[in-house]
Amino acid sequence: MSWLALELYERGMVRVGWFKLSSGLESPFYIDLRRLYMHPNLARRVAMEIVERVGLDDVDVVLGVATGGLPLASYISCITGKPLAYVRSERKNHGLSSLIEGDVAGLRILVVDDVSTTGSSIARAVSAVREAGGIPLKASVVVDREQGASSTLAKLGVKLYWLITAREIFEELHKHGLISEREYKDIMNYLKQHAVG
Repeated sequence: MSWLALELYERGMVRVGWFKLSSGLESPFYIDLRRLYMHPNLARRVAMEIVERVGLDDVDVVLGVATGGLPLASYISCITGKPLAYVRSERKNHGLSSLIEGDVAGLRILVVDDVSTTGSSIARAVSAVREAGGIPLKASVVVDREQGASSTLAKLGVKLYWLITAREIFEELHKHGLISEREYKDIMNYLKQHAVG
């Protein structure tokens, strides 16, 4: 997946600096895949790679985690013809007050997000799917930061699939001279200190 590391970097989706993540952690890099959909051919290629990596023969519904996972889940749904549902970040306080849009009861679900860190967002989605009577089988992301998501989801009985890890991205960027030696060492030290699983 070296091509993916380079594409994400060249299109400004991988940034070096200090950032606060949704998990609350501070990081010497940021991966912003919300920009992926400004590049539809790349987004389609990424979605097709996920379909190939995960395998969807045993999946009935593709479920996106709002907001980062929803566009990617839409691409996967269009490519495969599998129905699309999504889980909100919080329960709406009107109408049916549901967390999930789409009927997932009794159906086998692939949960899709863009980036995984601790796995907390996907774990909330898995809980919402179960609450709605669905069967969460698998989860997929484009990038796994290797900071606990895989083990968090394994404890819930859900296997996490990814296309590339943060470590692999920065190894490729360093190999191609796109980040400095200092940036590379800082990032690798950070990843080593925060690695889980």
